[in-house]
Amino acid sequence: MVSDKALAGEILTLLDRSLSWLLISHEKPDGDTLGCAAALTRLGMRLSKRVMTICKDPCFEKYSFLMDGLDFKVTKRMPEDFPGRDGVIVCVDTCPVDRSYPELRERAFSCPVVNIDHHADNELYGDVNWIDPTASATGEMVTSLMAFSQWGIRADEAEALYVAVISDNGGFSFPSTTLDSHQCAITLLKAGASPNLIAEKLHSTLTVNTLNLWGRAFSRAEVFSGGDCAIYWLEKNDFTETKSKQDATENLVNFLLRIKRVKMAALCSEQPGREGEHVRVSLRSRPPFIAREVAVIFGGGGHDMASGCTINAPLSEAVATLREEMARHVSGISANL
Repeated sequence: MVSDKALAGEILTLLDRSLSWLLISHEKPDGDTLGCAAALTRLGMRLSKRVMTICKDPCFEKYSFLMDGLDFKVTKRMPEDFPGRDGVIVCVDTCPVDRSYPELRERAFSCPVVNIDHHADNELYGDVNWIDPTASATGEMVTSLMAFSQWGIRADEAEALYVAVISDNGGFSFPSTTLDSHQCAITLLKAGASPNLIAEKLHSTLTVNTLNLWGRAFSRAEVFSGGDCAIYWLEKNDFTETKSKQDATENLVNFLLRIKRVKMAALCSEQPGREGEHVRVSLRSRPPFIAREVAVIFGGGGHDMASGCTINAPLSEAVATLREEMARHVSGISANL
């Protein structure tokens, strides 16, 4: 349900009167940002708007079906000639700004910017900012917005939004899942979303190469801090030798939380093809531990229980430093329980 009807009405009015919509997704796009962008793009097409979605990076293969038939452009800079004075820019799930386009901070646009996000640390860079950290996914927010509108939700839009929701709340299994999350699912099912078909599209995409890559991470799994923490890592050569892409690691970190007692987990991925030493880190946690507090130490961020960062150091040093910070965090919280 839309909690702020005045704000929702303002966003819908902007969408209605704008002839062109530019949807912006964040880099290394996940199901939430792409699902929201795809749903709004399809809505715009239904309303005879000129619509384009842009992102710094290509879709991961598992999400490519979301953008089928849509104007999706991979670009490092925002277009100068679109959407124009008669348009609107809509950013979905794009916190912080550096994960999308830094130009948004400049606010040098002839059209308004709508910022829809569920990250608590959003920079509020839009002319209209709708931020709801209680939502398990930005997809929940877009679902409520479209359901509140006079246009409703069509089946293909519902499919995209269902992907958005389950991608960010772990199929309703993460601590962020609420009653509203399930109410959102009911809305989307009524609109025509098919969970079994969506699950097939998302999860029946594994390759032997991906499984071989995962096996290398699994073989390095370590548990520490009395069993509260777990970590594993992937080297550059692992990707090369298994012929795997970086998107093969999406959600791989979640497997560590299946280990008995583990409440904080990390995957470190040595980044191929980059100058210097860069290690991408995915962090997950369960209460009372807060993954974001560890990510922030290294200049990252995200949600309390799901965050990320990049450590500019050799892989072995990054793993050791991260292990120390995770242990320090867990020890500090446990001492106050």
